Amino acid sequence: KKNLTKKALEMFEEIASNDEDYKKFYEQFGKNLKLGIHEDSANRPKLMELLRYNSTKALEEPTTLKDYVTRMKQGQESIYYITGDNKKKLESSPFIEETKRR
Repeated sequence: KKNLTKKALEMFEEIASNDEDYKKFYEQFGKNLKLGIHEDSANRPKLMELLRYNSTKALEEPTTLKDYVTRMKQGQESIYYITGDNKKKLESSPFIEETKRR
């Protein structure tokens, strides 16, 4: 099982190096990667690098946590987030309006 998991993670990292391929991959398997974060604590750091998030600063393309942190304003210590099943509804949420003002 360890070798299979290792090979799969290596393959995912290789796919992630090509944005277009990874976008297609993530649309199909993003939920599985998110589940893996909770179920496979040994590989959590590698899985975290594969996750993508929508951001108010990167509306078109999801971003990695690492990229998000590099774009944080100086002095920003917190990351605020909202979850939901519909991106359009989330974009019109009053919570998003408040975070955009900050």
